[in-house]
Amino acid sequence: MSRDFTPREIEVFAAVMLHGTTTKAADSLEITQPAVSKALMQIADKAGFKLFQKTRQRLVPTPEAHMLYAEIERVFETARTVTRAARDIRELRSGRLEVCALPAFGLTLLPRIIAAFSKIYPAISIGIDIRSSVMVIQRAARNQLDLGIGSTLFEDNPSITRRSFISTPPVCVMPVGHPLARLSRITVADLEGVDFISLGSTDPTRRQLDRMCEEQNVNRNNKIEARLSKGCIDLVAAGAGVSVVDRLSAWMERDLPIVIREFEPTLELNLSIYKPWGITASAVTEAFTTYLLQESRAYMHEVDAGIRQMSEGCEQVSA
Repeated sequence: MSRDFTPREIEVFAAVMLHGTTTKAADSLEITQPAVSKALMQIADKAGFKLFQKTRQRLVPTPEAHMLYAEIERVFETARTVTRAARDIRELRSGRLEVCALPAFGLTLLPRIIAAFSKIYPAISIGIDIRSSVMVIQRAARNQLDLGIGSTLFEDNPSITRRSFISTPPVCVMPVGHPLARLSRITVADLEGVDFISLGSTDPTRRQLDRMCEEQNVNRNNKIEARLSKGCIDLVAAGAGVSVVDRLSAWMERDLPIVIREFEPTLELNLSIYKPWGITASAVTEAFTTYLLQESRAYMHEVDAGIRQMSEGCEQVSA
């Protein structure tokens, strides 16, 4: 027979120490009194020393029993700690989240979503990293993040999973008072001869627009290049020229002295959520993903409605 105490024997011994009689211990454990007495004999045999003295129908613990019970209390406290940890994880009272996003989202809407989520779950620690879409995907493939947000790239990568997120078709932004501001919608042809601020040469929006201008023989005065939408918008606000950037970035800067107009034909700029393949997402990641989808899609409806209203207002003034 094993000399190790079983979990049940430890539980019986603790109950007797707590209640003082085998009858009360049996009631608390919902077993019979003989079962408790038998367990006590087995415990004493394994321990190799006397555990209790019987005095006036009560079991008085020996000094050795008190020493053994002190160790058991430490075991029970560890078990309670594990239970509390499990509850905290289940109720999102602890945990960490690593999020990586491209600048067009990570520097615009993501901060307010993170802030709101953090207020709901204040015990969750969150790390945010702003990277290019290519780097977002690479980090997801290396299991270096819980959730990444980047441009939708359809490259085959078995190390990641991709979920469609939101669409943020580019718009045209210009300084207040610019001649193009009289138009409700801007087309490729309208960019002929204008001072233009381009995104970086590797940006998918820049590539689409360059191709369209070349196909339609539209010549812009490409004066300045800025890697980020935010940089382009700041230059527009300073009067340096016109630019075509993602609508989310433009809308977030709408209080600057700029005018925002829909751009035709529509340039595709879709975002996706990337996660490591084969890794089960934590409860924290799942909760944040749900919140992210809900809040982002609701906000993009507001963005679309707001830009549409700007264009309609321009049409009424022109009429």
